[in-house]
Amino acid sequence: MIVSLKSSTQSLVCPESHTELKLVEDNESSELFIENSKGYKFIIRNNIPCLLTEKDIEESSYAIELFKEKAAIYDEYQHLSFEIFYKSEEDVRNNLIDKLNLKSGYQVLEVNAGTGRDSILISKRLDEKSCLHVQDISFDMLSICHQKLQNVLVPVVITQSNAIRLPYPDDFFDAVYSFGGVGMNTYANNKDAFKELIRVSKPGASIVIGGLSLGPWLRNSLFGQILANHNKHYLNSVDLHHLPVEARDVTLSWILNGAGFVLTFSKGLGEPKANFDFQIPGIRGGTLRTRFYGQIEGVTDEAKRLLMKMAKEKGVSMHNLIDTIIKTEAKKNDIE
Repeated sequence: MIVSLKSSTQSLVCPESHTELKLVEDNESSELFIENSKGYKFIIRNNIPCLLTEKDIEESSYAIELFKEKAAIYDEYQHLSFEIFYKSEEDVRNNLIDKLNLKSGYQVLEVNAGTGRDSILISKRLDEKSCLHVQDISFDMLSICHQKLQNVLVPVVITQSNAIRLPYPDDFFDAVYSFGGVGMNTYANNKDAFKELIRVSKPGASIVIGGLSLGPWLRNSLFGQILANHNKHYLNSVDLHHLPVEARDVTLSWILNGAGFVLTFSKGLGEPKANFDFQIPGIRGGTLRTRFYGQIEGVTDEAKRLLMKMAKEKGVSMHNLIDTIIKTEAKKNDIE
């Protein structure tokens, strides 16, 4: 069931400032709008909030116009993208959704949902305690998705928005899913999109992304050449270097006989942790951290040889010896 505008607005924030939004009614036209703290009004079309900024509309005009043309026939041909590989579309999509490990009460975000082919399947994994949030930049695609989700049991919030400026608060979702659009070099701002997915996910949240991309070993095969001739999106590359440092448990695999990819990871806090401070055995000594920060400029090979010889005679590491010498000399000269 589609959540009421009043209820859905409570879970949304301004896509730019991440501040609260409120539902307002125009006194003259009686039209409903969603307003941010600065008084900027986002329009509502057929009960779908359009949370695109002017910048979003300008930057994404090509995609918006493209899918306006394709929306009406999109569902008619999608199954062929799976039958090419002798695969069941529903089986492939369900296998990806399995990786989310969905549970009762989960807040789930689907990015670039299109006409809702995955949305319907995800909704069947959730209950009335959960909520499915569906996002796409194309109003025309979302209109079809909206129709499909009218009678599902799980609460649904649909927004027309930009994947790099999502209208959701920090640490909000238990799981995030996208099949097509994110993670490939055809997406204009992959780095920003990944950063945004991390921002709106709770720590530990599962993130599953899939799309078209020929495995590198298949690029020059006849299989790969025929597919690339049919659809250039098969030449997409998976940009792992765009993943944020918070990504944990990253796995990359290929589906559709090697013509599509699946990227899964979870959200951690900041950079990974490691023990850089244990004492390294051996004549050099020190720790990984002191070896990184503690390099002394201008030390000759002869000085290093003498230092190693002195350290061996005293039975200490080179690190401990030079550390002691410097601190002793500094103390003698009242240097702190």
